Amino acid sequence: MRIGIDLDGTVADNFDLLVDTFNAYCGKLLQGKDIKQYSLCKTYNISEQEFNELMDQKEEGIITSSPLIPLAREKINRLVEEGWEVHIITARHPKYKEITENWLQNKGIPYTGLHLLNSHDKLDLCRELEVRYMVEDNIHNAYQLDDGGVNVILFEAPHNQCWPWQGIRCHSWAEIYRIIDNRYK
Repeated sequence: MRIGIDLDGTVADNFDLLVDTFNAYCGKLLQGKDIKQYSLCKTYNISEQEFNELMDQKEEGIITSSPLIPLAREKINRLVEEGWEVHIITARHPKYKEITENWLQNKGIPYTGLHLLNSHDKLDLCRELEVRYMVEDNIHNAYQLDDGGVNVILFEAPHNQCWPWQGIRCHSWAEIYRIIDNRYK
């Protein structure tokens, strides 16, 4: 049994670090709860080029400084103990593979595969890996995956709360684990 897990916003709690970074860059005082869409370019009214340039400067620091989402380590470890293959599937650029591997190791997150796609298009890989579930916080990814036949657990975040979602929506890793455990006992 295989599960796909997005990294940023589902395991790595980098959201506040991103908001702080973009607030400083744009001279704003937004809080995480104010972010109602996934695109920080739209939220902060900046170009994709500005976004990319800022992330080139700051992303490594954000990656290495990100704390864990509560209970992620415990519940992912438990899934692995119960026989699940965990595939971390992230839109991060492959140039961050080594620091991502180090972060995962330092945080005690086990995984079978680490896939840095430099893209939000995760459907083909999820199909190829035959994942049973994909844990995701990006609503647009969730729609695409769901339309493509992948079971999605949407991890609740300020940027996806206003969007309709007919599938599974969870607020914590305890809920995610409970759903998976109840369906595959």
